[in-house]
Amino acid sequence: MKAGGLFTRKSIVFRFFVPFTLILAILFTVLLLSNIYSLEVVRTQSISNSRNTLGIYVENIHSKLNLYAKDLTEVFENQIDAATEYDRLKGSDRYFREIALLDALKAKASNNDSSDGVFIKLPGDGATLVQFGNRTRSEDKLDLVDFLREHDFLPDPDRTLDEWTDFDVQGAHYLFRYITYEKVSFGTFVKADSLLAVASGEGQELGPTLLSAREGGILASTDESLMETASTLSDLRAQDKKSYLFISEPIAEFGEITHMMAKQNIFSGLKLIQWLIISLAAISVVAIPLVLKLLARDILQPVLELVKAAKDVEKGRTSFPEPSGHFSIEFMKLFHSFDSMIREITDLKIHTYEEKIERSRTELKYLQMQIRPHFFLNAISTINSLTYQNKNEEIRMLIQLLSQHLRYMFKGGLVLVPLEEEMRHVDNYVHMQEIRNPDQIFCMTDIDAATARVLIPQFLVQTFVENIFKHALTYGEMLSIFIRTSLIEIEDMPYLHISIEDNGGGFPSSVLQAAKDSSLEPVEASGQVGISNIRRTLQLLYKREDLLKLSNAEPLGARVEILIPVQGDGENDFTKEV
Repeated sequence: MKAGGLFTRKSIVFRFFVPFTLILAILFTVLLLSNIYSLEVVRTQSISNSRNTLGIYVENIHSKLNLYAKDLTEVFENQIDAATEYDRLKGSDRYFREIALLDALKAKASNNDSSDGVFIKLPGDGATLVQFGNRTRSEDKLDLVDFLREHDFLPDPDRTLDEWTDFDVQGAHYLFRYITYEKVSFGTFVKADSLLAVASGEGQELGPTLLSAREGGILASTDESLMETASTLSDLRAQDKKSYLFISEPIAEFGEITHMMAKQNIFSGLKLIQWLIISLAAISVVAIPLVLKLLARDILQPVLELVKAAKDVEKGRTSFPEPSGHFSIEFMKLFHSFDSMIREITDLKIHTYEEKIERSRTELKYLQMQIRPHFFLNAISTINSLTYQNKNEEIRMLIQLLSQHLRYMFKGGLVLVPLEEEMRHVDNYVHMQEIRNPDQIFCMTDIDAATARVLIPQFLVQTFVENIFKHALTYGEMLSIFIRTSLIEIEDMPYLHISIEDNGGGFPSSVLQAAKDSSLEPVEASGQVGISNIRRTLQLLYKREDLLKLSNAEPLGARVEILIPVQGDGENDFTKEV
């Protein structure tokens, strides 16, 4: 077939070219419209998120101001009589009255939730008593004291009881709330920057947040440079309306809070995608015809060769020589894939084996999850028992230990952990049992330092220790637990040997019989789910059935012995994650 005939209506290239070009045109149109729509969605969502965040800030500020107002009301109600009598006192009586009033102020300004300061202006030539909060800086205190002495806090008929008044004190904005009665003024104040601290560090990468008064004056901003360029919110809106979106929420007590969201930060990523789509569309208009022409050369003849190769496969051919002639890399790869079909069959066998391994790992995870619930039942029972005994300190300690246990349990998909980490977990578990059974547990461990970093299955030791408390602990009798670890050699191979003993009643005969007879499932024979899962875990990890030994000690008690194969560097040849 001649090259000119490749673009006839009946040719494959033509039939590909028309729908392919149409699909690309539709695709780029949809992507462009989708990107434009995304710009509006992102803008709307950003404004909504900003309003939700501002709503949280408003509630926080409202709660703080209500708390400060409540403290002021309490001081006023409790001390108004003492303050109004001050003008009638003489000499030392006035001094002691000032001390008493100052102590009342200290009681309200000493906690972390208090305002930046509370004050009382006594009548006549009386002193101005001030107690500052913990947030007030030393250099600000002198300016505030001078301001309070010079300013007369006269009743304002235009101000409602729940409103706060802003004052400029040496360039810093403070919100005041005060009550004046019979020439005695009670008041509290907070720096605007202190209220805006709730917004510091959250979402500021998209733009600053600021507080403004009812008249529009800017009281505080997370970006201090804004207050240098504009003094009112309206000036700032006119100055930066092209660069920022202004989202505001009213604050009933004094004004509003505003978030300036930078438009460039919101839309920069989407604009880049939009220009990328336009560029790709322009490139495609030029590239599509050229690409289709080049593909035409490598489509028709290779298809015929592929059909021939397929017929040879039907006849039982298992390998193919590299075809002669000029063919595309893709077609050459396709030919090579035919030649490798036999090897693929072998690979499928390997994949089947890997799937079996993966199923074993999945089963291992399931077995671990079966082991873990035992502890939670015991822990909940312990907490429940302590609540009836009103042992609050023990409950708090038990909850702390339980949280440590949870952090250990939720390590992710870990299967193997260092022995020292498992023993720390066991110590944590024993401490919890000691809280429930004080002066009744004696636990001794002898851990060889050379075994500390050997990897063992997670919860291996803890499961048997938990079984000891479940089956060997008797009320009123001392329970002894002995745990030893060491490195031993068996047939010139290093092993970690773990021995766990107790002074309880020992294993029932059914458990020992199930342990000796591998044909019995321990779960069916004795109900020992934890032991069954440990045995199965060891079988899956180490492909051995002789690594767990159960017996009864003399004269009484149970003994568990576990062997863990160890590599030459002291760690098992397994990864920590399944």
